[in-house]
Amino acid sequence: MNYIAILGRQPEFGLVELESRLSADNITPYGKSTALLKDSIDLNELGGVIKIGRIIYKGPARDINEAPLPLDELVAESGKTTFGLSYYGLSATTAFVRKTGIAMKKRLKGSGSVRFVAPQTGINLSAAQVKFNGLLRNGCELLVVTNKQQMVVAITEQVQDIDGYAARDHQRPTRSAKVGMLPPKLAQIMVNTTHGEMVFDPFCGTGVVLQEARLLGRQVRGSDLSPDMVKATQENMEWLSKTTGVNAVIEVAESDARKVKLPSPEASVVSEGYLGPNMSRPPRMTELEPIRAEMLGLYRDSLSNFAAQQASGAEVAITAPVWHTADGDQQMLAVVDLLSDLGYTLIQFAHVQSDALIYRRPSQTVGRQLLILRKQ
Repeated sequence: MNYIAILGRQPEFGLVELESRLSADNITPYGKSTALLKDSIDLNELGGVIKIGRIIYKGPARDINEAPLPLDELVAESGKTTFGLSYYGLSATTAFVRKTGIAMKKRLKGSGSVRFVAPQTGINLSAAQVKFNGLLRNGCELLVVTNKQQMVVAITEQVQDIDGYAARDHQRPTRSAKVGMLPPKLAQIMVNTTHGEMVFDPFCGTGVVLQEARLLGRQVRGSDLSPDMVKATQENMEWLSKTTGVNAVIEVAESDARKVKLPSPEASVVSEGYLGPNMSRPPRMTELEPIRAEMLGLYRDSLSNFAAQQASGAEVAITAPVWHTADGDQQMLAVVDLLSDLGYTLIQFAHVQSDALIYRRPSQTVGRQLLILRKQ
């Protein structure tokens, strides 16, 4: 393994994405928040990875100032070197990182002027700090990842384009809190778990899945029951074309997902399904049960419609709601129980439990379960 990937806030999503793109044999989970890779991959194509670094040391855990590191690779070719240090998997303090970094700075000073950038809080630099300080242009960031008694040290080569994601999330002409506000990173992860040349979104909302799929080079089509959402998707895709130069202007159909016609039998269905009514507080079970029953029917009928049209081996990546109830329980929609009757199987992954992909922030009442399916 020659590279290491620093995974996002929910590492299991990054692992599923990497396994889908690279295959299980080409990645190895390393600790709780990182993975080793045989080969590098374009970080612009990954929603679940924050940084990718080239490994320069792999062995027993030790003080990095005692590790056999190629110091000449850490300094800029000319001018002042800007050097940053990030730790992962280690129980330590910001003060420890600063002390270690200052010692490393002294080692590097023999090669010229050096500026050390320490984390503002915690023990690792954010993608924003790496970008703001120009670490990839005028020096380097060292990634130090510990896993039990072992350690990897790597030089960061790529950092997630946080500005690009923010623009696609917040600068689109049309956004709507009523349809779930799917994060572009999660949409990109979902697209990456499928492999069809065509991506179809039958609950397209404001078009987040379609924009991310188009930027990944996939052909896209979409539909939505709401004429307002059809218009919103068209406006947002036109905006994407103007701001990126990628041809993203598409026809979007007004149609019920339970009846919509797929563009081809091989198309991958990628969608944030309907997450139900907005909830200002966690529901009681008596309130939730009729909502859950109605929504389970919607998912059952929609998946049945897709299955009748998809070829064997075609894929579906769809989110279903997960509710945090007033009793403190987590209630899922139980779509998994319907899959065999509908003609789908839940795709199994080597490094992540397939039915445990729950995307939810602590304060959210309604989260998302990501289901990645294959037509039998």
